[in-house]
Amino acid sequence: MTAMKRRTFLQGFAYTALYGSLAADLFTTAQALAPAEIAGSDPDLHLLRRISFGPTVAELARVKSIGRAAFIEEQLVASDGQTELLTAALFPLISTGGAGAYLSTGAGFVVNVHQLHLQSAMLHRALFSTAQLKEVMVDFWNDHFNTYIRKNPIPLKLDLDRDVIRPNALGNFKTLLRAVVRSSEMLHYLDNWLNRVDAINENYSRELLELHTLGKGGGYTEADLKALARILSGLGFVTDLPLSAVSYGTVQFNAAQHDATEKTFLGVLFPAGVGEAEIDKALQLIVDHPSTARFIATKLCRKFVADEPPVSLVDRAAAAFTASSGDIKTLLRLILASPEFAASAGAKQKRPLETMVGAMRACGINTFDAVLNTNLFGTPVASPNGTLFTGLTKAGHEPFGWVPPNGYPDVAAYWGNSNSLLYQQKFLVGMVEGIGFGRVLADPLAVLNGTSVAAGVTRATTPRAAVTNAIANLLFTTLPPAAVTAALAFVAQEADPDAVMEAGLLEQRVKGLVFVLLSSPWFLLR
Repeated sequence: MTAMKRRTFLQGFAYTALYGSLAADLFTTAQALAPAEIAGSDPDLHLLRRISFGPTVAELARVKSIGRAAFIEEQLVASDGQTELLTAALFPLISTGGAGAYLSTGAGFVVNVHQLHLQSAMLHRALFSTAQLKEVMVDFWNDHFNTYIRKNPIPLKLDLDRDVIRPNALGNFKTLLRAVVRSSEMLHYLDNWLNRVDAINENYSRELLELHTLGKGGGYTEADLKALARILSGLGFVTDLPLSAVSYGTVQFNAAQHDATEKTFLGVLFPAGVGEAEIDKALQLIVDHPSTARFIATKLCRKFVADEPPVSLVDRAAAAFTASSGDIKTLLRLILASPEFAASAGAKQKRPLETMVGAMRACGINTFDAVLNTNLFGTPVASPNGTLFTGLTKAGHEPFGWVPPNGYPDVAAYWGNSNSLLYQQKFLVGMVEGIGFGRVLADPLAVLNGTSVAAGVTRATTPRAAVTNAIANLLFTTLPPAAVTAALAFVAQEADPDAVMEAGLLEQRVKGLVFVLLSSPWFLLR
């Protein structure tokens, strides 16, 4: 954590005067530590911070029970049918296909509800799915193959997420790329549906090479870009009546709109008159290109290891990509088992999505809470009024809300700003003040001892127990003695730290403690 980043964290805290003294004490302690010291030395916890949206007690116990290697293998094939069933029941519009979306939105004149179902379903899965690595990779590929959720008023984004990204998130990159290229959502978003022989549109070919595969400076030329646009010409989807009522969004190749002339792409001759087969030939050249291997390897290493990924690891991951023909599981096994990964604790900063969802997971928010407290959490119904949804939007991390084609950044330099931290903190304030209904349902007498989410985290009657429980339950690690002393002084103040404190007073101080811990480098670094 550089000095600049430390200042940014402190600036974020300047917005909250009520708990400023405790925050300042904790950050004074943090400033003397290296990121790896803040993150701690537990390799199991480090793994969970990277391959999930936030550790939980149950998942940490599972890793320690079967070992990291076995847990990674378990996550690489994991599915969570129970969460999927509940997601489908709570957000039924996510199953809507292209023609259904066309009809149910009145050809795009009734908008937003389908998108809200998709956004809420994404958050619900991130919160509750036990297949956390899959959900992390779905989020990764949705950023990599980004499309803005509102560009098309007919929500074909549903099809891209459901039928393309999710089934292939842990599969083969070549298969995933081919599915994306033949996705009506992508063809619309990057304008290839308008790409025809008499009006060549280069928008998709440019982003396909620069953002999806070879990367900027990846060895292709302007002539290659233009040739690829011609190769992709005629690839579109059904948009017009009468077919749109039953087939809207169905991808189709229109030979009459395709440039059938001879082309040269990446040094390979494409003879005239081949037609649609040119597309798969070009995609094979793209996937086999060494720049694609390096570009995908770099992005995965940035995601799981460091904002500036080690060259040594990128080299090995790129070689694994080539040797495995783009097998995503192979790359993840290599990265997660690498010494570079093991040495990277604390090298990444959470984005708002990871902060907010991770805070809910650490606080033990469960499906009862989500179903009963829609105003607070905003996930069980397609409503933009919940604090999770609105907090993410205000912090600049609305699900599927990034407009340009490059996807949300995954580096601290972008997210370490006062605006993002301010709205993260506003969300955290609302969450710790909120009611944890799941706790009350599990223990009806809990209402007598306080029902806030913060009180549910600590479940204590004395200041010392509250501090001990909060640190263990939220951070899953220990804090330096100076930080523990500051936390205890804040909660106990003039009282005996080992004496029973009046429940209402203790709960109010516990709220401040939980808020500060969730806003501290011990939680925000991973």
